[in-house]
Amino acid sequence: MFNMARKQFHDEMRLTVTRAPTHETIIELREQLKLVQNIVDYWENKSSKRAFGKIQKSNISFEKWREIYLRYGWTEISDYRCFYNPKSVSIENESITALPSIEGNSDNEQSGTWASYELDKSYSTFWKVWDKYYRKWEFRLNKLERERFDMRRVSQTQTTRIEEALFVLLGLSPSVQGTTGFENFSLSERLFETDSVEYQDYQGNKLVVNSNLYSNDDYGPLEWYLKQKKEYVLIERLATRGQPSDFSDRLSSIKFNEWAYKNNYLEDRVPKIRNSEDSPFGEGFAFRLYTSLLEAGYIKGAFDHIWELADGMSWASLSYLASELTTRKLVKTFNPYENIQKYINYSSAYPLKDQSMLASSDFLHHTNDDKIYRQECDLIDAALLNLEPSKAIEN
Repeated sequence: MFNMARKQFHDEMRLTVTRAPTHETIIELREQLKLVQNIVDYWENKSSKRAFGKIQKSNISFEKWREIYLRYGWTEISDYRCFYNPKSVSIENESITALPSIEGNSDNEQSGTWASYELDKSYSTFWKVWDKYYRKWEFRLNKLERERFDMRRVSQTQTTRIEEALFVLLGLSPSVQGTTGFENFSLSERLFETDSVEYQDYQGNKLVVNSNLYSNDDYGPLEWYLKQKKEYVLIERLATRGQPSDFSDRLSSIKFNEWAYKNNYLEDRVPKIRNSEDSPFGEGFAFRLYTSLLEAGYIKGAFDHIWELADGMSWASLSYLASELTTRKLVKTFNPYENIQKYINYSSAYPLKDQSMLASSDFLHHTNDDKIYRQECDLIDAALLNLEPSKAIEN
């Protein structure tokens, strides 16, 4: 049985994590995102049915909203900015009689009984904020799934944020925090918060409706899920030394790395010897490619080892490199994405050939992520410029 006490840590180790927890975490978060999609669909449905479907997903003025209900023969109660359906409700001499709903739905909201302008407007607002939240996390999960694991945020700083430490334990790269889609990322962020909406029904009752986006103790659905993970509880205890009243959102990087290593969340990245007999590009071209990429600062490591991408380089640009080797006819192969992995380490569970899709997303157009990707591609272009085609056997 493994004895953790004998597992020694020192701060010069090149720490990394396997892709197994990354894949598992992404699957779990995608399941949570499906629940968010259900809520998006709910509010979208409520929004599209307002005012007999005449408003659709946008909002209109009270006057135009009022005209719709008058045109359909509903009765206005101006004091409450409200209408009721005379076929479902009878009000005479302040006596209210509920009639059988012709729509066969006893619920008052959007059931053919009554309608409030403020309530109708809120449906569109709530749908939009839930949809924005969904799209934000959809982009985040796509990015996290493709992101190369980068420990520099944690290994090269004196202190580590709770969110960064949590990402490490879950196999997610902390390097995404502070980049496009993760600007000022925090589990307690409330980017799409809306005020509660007050309205009145046809009886004058004062009611309140809210999007409930942050109803889980002031956390969003996915932030709340992450906060309930056992890894978060462990980090919180590590940061506070078991004293919740002395909570801090930061902890010592050395302390965290040592703890994570001893508890098998991190492992030392040991260089792997490359199989020179399994060299699809041929060792002659491989050496020229290695030298050129090394001089450009794109890779690091020894030639006879599996090469590593230099710090900060992405899987997306590695996909571009594999593609360019065939596009420029530098190598003869039908499997450039598989072949490049014989030389350069690729540890993502996501197919390498699809990595560059992230950089072409409309969301990234004219963003820092797109700029960084293009800079890496320019670096690769410069490295490949003077290489001669390989005489590798076509495979």
